Amino acid sequence: MSMRKAEKQIYTLIAIMVAAIGLLMWKYIAPGRSAEEAALQVEAIADAVRRQYADKVDYWGLNTQTAIDNKILTKLPYDDGRLLNALGKPIFIGSGENGDTVMPGERSFNVIYDNLSMGECIALASYRFERPEETGLLQVTVVGKGQSRSFDWGNEQYRLPVSRPAAKEICTNNSKVLWTIE
Repeated sequence: MSMRKAEKQIYTLIAIMVAAIGLLMWKYIAPGRSAEEAALQVEAIADAVRRQYADKVDYWGLNTQTAIDNKILTKLPYDDGRLLNALGKPIFIGSGENGDTVMPGERSFNVIYDNLSMGECIALASYRFERPEETGLLQVTVVGKGQSRSFDWGNEQYRLPVSRPAAKEICTNNSKVLWTIE
């Protein structure tokens, strides 16, 4: 009987270990609700910026600091003067992967999420917005593994929406995801 009890304990221990490993893998691969909230924040940011610039011909002068100074993004958390998304990661707004100031004539801007884990990057890059045309989404660019890859509506090889396998190919820890909004 003690042998049966020992077997039960071993099976229980194995089941607990498998469950713990599965939970860790799930958290790593699919960050869950926070990633969805962070993706929905991209839509809110796009909407707020587009409303602010609706009567202008372009997004000239837009960058993270002007968005803060003009109180465009008052619903986002700030920490030490930085905008943060639902994952607690930095947000930059502007042109290119560093959120540089949008120059005259540019009719699009980027929302950049920085310092993402591999799982966060995959979840955000492959997030499927319900109405991307209303968001003004033109392109999603992923920066990771020492390279960047842009996905857009007209590209045959790297087409929007980004698939999870395509995101996995480029995402790594410390990745960036950039949404280009018109």
